[in-house]
Amino acid sequence: MLNEMVALNFRDANNVRILAKTLLRDDFGLNVELPPDCLVPRVPQRLNYIYWIDDQLKTNGLTQDVLGIDIGTGASCIYALLGAKLFGWSFIATDSDPRSLEVAKQNVESNGLRDKIEIAHVDKNRLIKDIVRSHASNNFTFCMCNPPFFEKEEFDEKFMPIDDNVVVNICNEGYKSVPLSATVAKINEVTVAGGEVAFISQLIDDSLALKRSVVIYTSMVGRKCSLLKLKKKLGRCSNVKYTFGTLSQGKTQRWILAWSFEPRINFLSTIKAYSPFKLQFPSADFGQEKSVLWAKQVLDTLKISYYQSDERIFVCDAAKNTWSNQRRKRRNSFQEKGGDIYQIKRLCLPPNAISCSAGLGVGDGQDSLSNAGNFNECMILDNAYNSKRFDSSIQTYLPLCEKSQSIVRFEFALSPNDKGFVLSWIDGSRNALHQINQYCKNQISKLDNRAESE
Repeated sequence: MLNEMVALNFRDANNVRILAKTLLRDDFGLNVELPPDCLVPRVPQRLNYIYWIDDQLKTNGLTQDVLGIDIGTGASCIYALLGAKLFGWSFIATDSDPRSLEVAKQNVESNGLRDKIEIAHVDKNRLIKDIVRSHASNNFTFCMCNPPFFEKEEFDEKFMPIDDNVVVNICNEGYKSVPLSATVAKINEVTVAGGEVAFISQLIDDSLALKRSVVIYTSMVGRKCSLLKLKKKLGRCSNVKYTFGTLSQGKTQRWILAWSFEPRINFLSTIKAYSPFKLQFPSADFGQEKSVLWAKQVLDTLKISYYQSDERIFVCDAAKNTWSNQRRKRRNSFQEKGGDIYQIKRLCLPPNAISCSAGLGVGDGQDSLSNAGNFNECMILDNAYNSKRFDSSIQTYLPLCEKSQSIVRFEFALSPNDKGFVLSWIDGSRNALHQINQYCKNQISKLDNRAESE
């Protein structure tokens, strides 16, 4: 008792487990068994993740026959239980640990949700592909996971063993950054080779092979530095939309990363909204037909791909910077037609330069962005002319991208009064959109000058 108020000692693992079971029973009518040697889920955080996904599904009209994949469901099977109980979703809940699967199955049956939740065993190195391909007739709405985020070195510093394959976090008062609550877990529940970045990166690689087999891919992220790395990885992928959300409970903050290959998906985002760029035509008599024709000419000139969501709106995808350095490009074009050509500089290799040759081919396209099913070879050879140098030969199979990586995606919409256009950022480089806007202004200025001369 503190100041005549009840205080719970969260650094006692048994207290944490009892609190979670009580919350699930009293607030959601779920009777959940939580073994003392397994990770205890923090209920508010898990609930927030479920609600975040529900918001995304409702935004995109995905509310019927929802089927999710819970990757690494654990003994509690909490995501599947909450999703089925609150929203009637169906789940395939996976794990690689036999004991966790056994308890998860008991939790599903004891809560009468066998018709909603299927428990499935997967290899620890095969996150999602085997499940999706073995259920090819199913349409998966989303996947979710809470990956282990400690790398080996940090795990050794923050946890100590208490039993075979079971650890507890170090809660000593003298320890730097003392955790707020006790965490007892199996080793595979809190650490993985490469940490959460490697784990979620593998999920991204799997999604590149599976594409639209799952409508929305999601994962919880434990650290902001990890989120930045993963966003950068997604930014290098073609034809993918992504967003992130924040989960804030008490003093703990987590993030959700979500991405999709479905063009129809529009994420409900918490990302800061940017003000659109506005373009104004020189005369009021431009009209809709003439304006739309002008827009198509500009986009075609810049080689920006687009489709029209309606007759007034272009959804654009710029894969290459074709709008910068227009003067230099005109000069180069003149030179190619017979003008003076500058002498090409010769390449001078430094004394310690290493040559590299790469043979690229195309595999079956299924696992070409992962380490599975591809031929990779790297050899280092003695240089025949210089004993201090080495030659390397690399052979690997990589996919041929059907479409180049997008620099920026934006909406090019005719203004309501037909007197100009509005450029609205969707994804990618904000600076690139600013440059495109400036290019369009320059083209409009030419129209203005032409009108004055006439």
